[in-house]
Amino acid sequence: MKKVLGCILAVSMVMGLAACQGGGNSSTAAADQTDGAVAEAEGSAGAAPELVIQLGHIDPSTNDPYQLLAEHFADKMSELSGGKIQIDILSDAQLGSEASMIEGMKLGTIDCAIISNFSYSTSIPEFAAFDLPYIFTSEEQAHAVMDDEEITGDLIQQLYDEYDVKILAYGEGGFRSVINTKKPIVSPADFTSMKIRVPGNETYLATFTAFGSNPVSMASSECYTGLQQGTIDGLEQPIGPMYSYKSYEVCKYVSLTEHIYNPISLTVSRSLWENLSEEEQGWFEEAAAYARDTQRAEMPELNERLLQAMVDEKGLEINEIEDKTAFREVVQPVYDSFIAANGQERLDKIEALTETIE
Repeated sequence: MKKVLGCILAVSMVMGLAACQGGGNSSTAAADQTDGAVAEAEGSAGAAPELVIQLGHIDPSTNDPYQLLAEHFADKMSELSGGKIQIDILSDAQLGSEASMIEGMKLGTIDCAIISNFSYSTSIPEFAAFDLPYIFTSEEQAHAVMDDEEITGDLIQQLYDEYDVKILAYGEGGFRSVINTKKPIVSPADFTSMKIRVPGNETYLATFTAFGSNPVSMASSECYTGLQQGTIDGLEQPIGPMYSYKSYEVCKYVSLTEHIYNPISLTVSRSLWENLSEEEQGWFEEAAAYARDTQRAEMPELNERLLQAMVDEKGLEINEIEDKTAFREVVQPVYDSFIAANGQERLDKIEALTETIE
């Protein structure tokens, strides 16, 4: 994240220079793109897909990590299947909430979805291990853990056995930070009496209670109005949703608390999976792995660009928190509660792996 903040001023200067110099070959470039698009359309017009699959997620359709993961999956699936399988992306909760999509996959009425990890922990509490505050201090640590079958495999199998949801791969949701209307957050004391919107999830509620705030559970669609009306003072989100949900339009401060990492899973229903041929299942797995790796690689640039946009468009103040020790100390009760309910073994495995990665 230091690289992100360090680039903000430089990007602003470069954008100004580019505005003076650009535009020389735009007509030619546009014509080339149009010709390419027409050729592509003509080449594929004769072959209708044999299978059309809907993939739902709750986030907006632009400048968002969920959408980015979905698009890479859809594009790769079309390539691998030679156009036989088409993935239609339904963003903005068109298929309902994440809980509704999980239920729909169990019933066989929803094919695929991108689901936040915390949506599983209500039914399978040990999934909350990956949502504990500050359990990861880098994206590299999170990727290694979420891709480690020894750590996640039994939970993924339990989800399939009991809820008919198959996780194909974990994409990058990003670290969650705080955006608010009141002041920069530099220590837990700054949260005192602040009304912070969090997902309706036990770990998130406990974390922000430990920080000293008044956590409020509210639907994502209501947050913009809630910020305008003062029903909430702020919310915690990854950088992508801060922009795609337009929270930045009615807030003044972004504090990079990076308190919880947000794994997002690319999933398919059991009813669809078990009706695919072995070759088709291979396409799904390969497309999911490609989408995971490609989306993860693109996320740093996306976050940098969106932070810069928030500064340029609305003048938001962004502060990094160099020393998060105080934040880590106050959330220890969240760990104590998890261990009391689920034991220590999975946390020990996570720690053993993350200690080898910066």
